[in-house]
Amino acid sequence: MNSAVEDYQLTGNYDVGFTAYAPLHTFKGWARQGVEAQMGINFDAKTISYARASAKTNCFDTGFNDRNKAMADYMQIREYPESSIELTEVKMFNRLNDSRYQIKALAVLEFMGQRRQLPVDFSITRNGHGFSIDLDYKWSFKAYGLKAPRLLFLTVRDIVDISGKGEFVPVSQAG
Repeated sequence: MNSAVEDYQLTGNYDVGFTAYAPLHTFKGWARQGVEAQMGINFDAKTISYARASAKTNCFDTGFNDRNKAMADYMQIREYPESSIELTEVKMFNRLNDSRYQIKALAVLEFMGQRRQLPVDFSITRNGHGFSIDLDYKWSFKAYGLKAPRLLFLTVRDIVDISGKGEFVPVSQAG
């Protein structure tokens, strides 16, 4: 039984997505570049000593240039070039089987210079020396004191779904 915390970092194999809803339309977007993440974890003790991810906001993409420009203007990406999320408390760390774990935690998300705490649930699947992570959480414009943007003349609803999947490898093996 290894009781040491192991340091892991995100590989280039990840996908972060967001979905915003408006009447009669759903806006989808993603960040498939510009994302970094690190995590210190001890699977035997079922503890996470730290976990942090950041994304360059100019890498957020909707697949449409006009929507990307509107999003960049709304998010003031020159003033706020990065968004980040950092784990602050692990509420539950359950081992589901030999390779899968379910975690319920609190994290602080920084977006447009505002920091707010939110619940984050995610699963980890170990695969050899590394692991994959799968997370989903809900984000609110109002919680950040922001007015929901208008896209295509439609006002986006307050809640945005955010999801992420990624592969992590030990820092000692990253290259």
